[in-house]
Amino acid sequence: MEFHSEFMYILKSMKTEDFYKKVILSHPKDNVATAKSPIKAKTLLRFPKGKKVEVREEIPFAHKISLRRIPKGGPVIKYGERIGRAIRPIKLGELVHIHNVEGERGKGQRIASN
Repeated sequence: MEFHSEFMYILKSMKTEDFYKKVILSHPKDNVATAKSPIKAKTLLRFPKGKKVEVREEIPFAHKISLRRIPKGGPVIKYGERIGRAIRPIKLGELVHIHNVEGERGKGQRIASN
């Protein structure tokens, strides 16, 4: 019972926010969303169908937050398209930025020169 009480205290102390008031989801396939304003760590984002995402660290305005776990090498998807790949595992609710993603947009294949 001690664990349950502690868990309920933590859950009650978290600020719960409506998902769509805090972030923009560009496409249903996306595994990241963009912050409409800064989001504090420990905020609990509540999706319309009941899913919740705990924000692990502060997410600055216009930065991305992970909506799912993304394995190392896994795709980062925004606008329904792959925009990069994770250079390390990314946890649910974590900031997604240059420290954990390598961008792929605009990178064409290089032509070998002799």
